[in-house]
Amino acid sequence: MNSLIILNKTLESTWKTILILVVVIVAIFALFGLIGRLVEKIMYSQGKKIDKFMSPLILSGLVNEEKEFHKIATQKSRFYFFKTSIIPLLFILIGFLMWLIYHLIIGNWNESIFNDKTGIGTLFFTWDFSKATYYPPLGFGNITLQNTPHFLTSVQAINYFIFLFIFIGLFWYLFNVQGYISRMLRIKKLEDRIFSKDLENVDLGVLFNQDNPN
Repeated sequence: MNSLIILNKTLESTWKTILILVVVIVAIFALFGLIGRLVEKIMYSQGKKIDKFMSPLILSGLVNEEKEFHKIATQKSRFYFFKTSIIPLLFILIGFLMWLIYHLIIGNWNESIFNDKTGIGTLFFTWDFSKATYYPPLGFGNITLQNTPHFLTSVQAINYFIFLFIFIGLFWYLFNVQGYISRMLRIKKLEDRIFSKDLENVDLGVLFNQDNPN
């Protein structure tokens, strides 16, 4: 009888674990799908800046050759990239200088800005898996809570600001890199569309009638 009770509890625990794993996997796939869709929309929006840069030149007839279009569009895209990357690079530089000065003052170069003792890890729940035990088929135990979210109140709180400056600057810079790639792809697409020699959708009969009105 006791063995049946233990078996039922094991099966119940197993099914709960399987259900949790399924929910987590579905949530992960849904999250990646949303992120992919968001990246696609952002890249489209960033690529459309080429239309804004080049439409006055195209419509005025100042640019009517593919090589000239590519050259000017690329130059404008690079200039825009350099201009918009100044601030994020300054953020990264400030964060690095703060890290350098802070460690020169305290003299401890091994202090981390990421762990749950001196860094941003203090703001999150963390668990200790060093003594984790596996119980077949899908059970785990001996996992202890290592840290509960709290703010550092000592001088080590400077690590929050170091991380913030570097993270914002790096994320912003990578966003600009993505924008530059998006614009280069847009340039290629516009070149193929504007200067295409494809006659597949051209009604040659209309053109011949225009040349020979009689």
